[in-house]
Amino acid sequence: MKKLIGLIIVTGLLLAGCAPKVETLEPSPELYDEVWISPGKVNVGNFYPGARAEYQLTIHNGNDQPTEFSVTFRVPGEAAEGFVTAPSEAQDWVIIADPTPVLKAKETKDVLIAVEMPKDAKAPEKWEFWIAVRDATQTGMIQTELACRWLVTMR
Repeated sequence: MKKLIGLIIVTGLLLAGCAPKVETLEPSPELYDEVWISPGKVNVGNFYPGARAEYQLTIHNGNDQPTEFSVTFRVPGEAAEGFVTAPSEAQDWVIIADPTPVLKAKETKDVLIAVEMPKDAKAPEKWEFWIAVRDATQTGMIQTELACRWLVTMR
């Protein structure tokens, strides 16, 4: 019995001395060759005039060459249930740190997005806007655009 307890204690000490395993987040192989953004939705709660909310938008360039992207404010075609589209002034409240990032082939980059509402501004109780990301090298009449939804709930 003493040997078993001693073995448990020694094993515990050895395990406690081991360095924790650190994992890095890499895109899964099926997403490595795709253009993607994350997150798809940002919820901002308890927002009020004079407040600022910010979040990092992650963009991945799945192309085989450096690519310029266009990051813009977008009025949603349809708002989520219980929300209305952002007031027209909201476009002036949104700050995109890098609206035209250039990403190397297979590079992933964060772009800071902030919404800063002036102290004297008015907004609906629940409103929505989108941050749209488009590969700026696309040509033709049909172009693909990805969007992150921002759902804002006022105090």
